[in-house]
Amino acid sequence: MPWKEQNRAKVTVQEIVRLLQREGIDPALCLQPHNLSLEQVLAEQVKVSNQLEVDVINSALSLLPPKAGYGIQIGQALKISHLGIWGLAIVTSPTVRAAVKAMSNFTHSPIALSHISFKEEGSKALFILDADHLPALIHRFMFERYCYMTVQFLQEMNPDCSLQEIELYLPFLDPNYATELSQLTGLKVISNQPYFAIALPNKLLDMPLPHTDPIAHAHFVAECDRMLEDSDGTPNFAQKIRNYMIHNKDFSPRLPDVAKSLFLSERTLRRRLHQEKHSFKLVVSETKMVLAKELLLAAALPIKVIALKLDYAESASFLRAFKKWWGVTPAQMRQSHSKQTQ
Repeated sequence: MPWKEQNRAKVTVQEIVRLLQREGIDPALCLQPHNLSLEQVLAEQVKVSNQLEVDVINSALSLLPPKAGYGIQIGQALKISHLGIWGLAIVTSPTVRAAVKAMSNFTHSPIALSHISFKEEGSKALFILDADHLPALIHRFMFERYCYMTVQFLQEMNPDCSLQEIELYLPFLDPNYATELSQLTGLKVISNQPYFAIALPNKLLDMPLPHTDPIAHAHFVAECDRMLEDSDGTPNFAQKIRNYMIHNKDFSPRLPDVAKSLFLSERTLRRRLHQEKHSFKLVVSETKMVLAKELLLAAALPIKVIALKLDYAESASFLRAFKKWWGVTPAQMRQSHSKQTQ
């Protein structure tokens, strides 16, 4: 599975340019107000912020004739990996329920654009989209894009997933739009609901996902946690070391090997870490212990298996390191977590 982070905002803006061209509209009318040229948008190295993505979508929709489907067209160009670390936390989840948890827990991270929540009502599971913080003109577009990506994800994970079991909720009454959306998606659309939502049978929540990877999932969840505390979400050198460990499944990395992979000298890497108030040894230990906690509580792996996966020669060494870092043994942490979730 490719873990290279891609930019959803950049892909969206590039596809909007192509959409405008297909509709016979000059993209410059949309881009110039934001000091963008067509060449800049199509450049491989261009960076697009969330706010710029919102502004371009809003400008484009003000130029396009009103109809359903623009969000679906853009969604067809996107993959879950375009959501970066957040998307990877979702796709490496063990079950749909875990994926939903990752989706909703980190919806306020710098990666996310819309806010997503989840709840169960009777036999239905609802994925609720909150776009109130975005311009009203783009609400339908955002819901369409979200619907397309979510349904595609569910069908890729389970080819037997029936579209007849999925419903779309709209928080307004617009019969023409509802009919168009139903025809485009093949899904039942229900109007006058409290919110934008995707509804599906909650029996699907415990469906196992085929690309689950406990170590990778734990890492990506931990990185999403960090990004919630880091407003710009910019990877630092400590994070680059964590990524090296996960991508290479090397939990006893050598500093020379990591420095070489980053095209740095050992001295430069040590200096950069010192500037971040880190040390190589500390980053390695922190990464292993954060993963250990996630594997213990989220993946519920046996302690011996966790020790082996994290490259401890003996379970006793892992137990000592875990207690020194967290202040409790793995068994005590698991027991305490179990009581809190009952």
